[in-house]
Amino acid sequence: MLNAPIVIYGLVFVAVLILADTVLRVVFGIRRNALEVRNRLEALKLKSGAEAAHTELLLRRGSAKQGANASLLQALRSFYAQSGLEMTTPRRLLWLLGIYALCYLAVHLFLRTGLAVDLGIAFVLTVVTSGLLVYRKRAARIKKFTSQLAPAIDIIVRSLNAGHPLNAALALVAREMPDPIGSEFGILSDQMTFGSDLDQAMLNMIDRVGADELSLLAVTVSVQRGTGGNLSEILENLAQMIRDRLMIKAKIKAISAEGRITSWIMLLFPFFLFSMIRTLVPEYFDPVWESGYGTIVVSTCLVLMGLGMVILRKLVNFDF
Repeated sequence: MLNAPIVIYGLVFVAVLILADTVLRVVFGIRRNALEVRNRLEALKLKSGAEAAHTELLLRRGSAKQGANASLLQALRSFYAQSGLEMTTPRRLLWLLGIYALCYLAVHLFLRTGLAVDLGIAFVLTVVTSGLLVYRKRAARIKKFTSQLAPAIDIIVRSLNAGHPLNAALALVAREMPDPIGSEFGILSDQMTFGSDLDQAMLNMIDRVGADELSLLAVTVSVQRGTGGNLSEILENLAQMIRDRLMIKAKIKAISAEGRITSWIMLLFPFFLFSMIRTLVPEYFDPVWESGYGTIVVSTCLVLMGLGMVILRKLVNFDF
């Protein structure tokens, strides 16, 4: 009976149905949790209160100052904080060790220049790879924050038109908007609640986020407080200007897409060709290394390739 095709098809159908149901439950469960708690700051407030939540979130992000020695690494700390990564020190070390192990394995398999040289090259690759990963994470977070800024300003405008003070309008953004802008405006609101001036709190948020458009919001609010005027109308115009900037950036990205993908292909193709030849004929590049000039030639080529990528990036990314 179990060998009948109809039974086998039925069992396969039930198995696929159960698998699909499990996947959908997980996906919608994650989405539901994200909607129930709009940002991490609100979740922390439910556990430990606003002041403890503010301090804990800054510590997670690596942006809280920790003694006098913090000023020595302030630039790197700020860069890491702008990525939005929340890792403890042991977890960061584990990630670095994992990346270092992968880099050493790749260097050992493809170069095999000796233990000391392999370890040195793996260390350099680990630093570069870690920096690129943090940079990409930071860029993605700033991009998402910028896309959320115009709707957040619209919430502030509607709140001001309804008669709410500016502090209440900023707190409304923290409650209604998801991360990353929800958490950042939540920290801003808490700092103002704890006695910080609005201008200083905005400057602190600019340091935490790193988005240029946020500087426009800070300048707008600061100038309006000093000179007066219709803040709602000013913010409404600012939101429209931010949308126009995003539209121009999207058009530039679309126009330059072909050139950018070509540059990436030209950058990655030498590594692919080297790996393929190294795999098929392991001793093919031995004369280069044995000549004593292999490291100089490879280093020069890598520097020129990196310089070319920087120039191409400057051509398609500019301030306006």
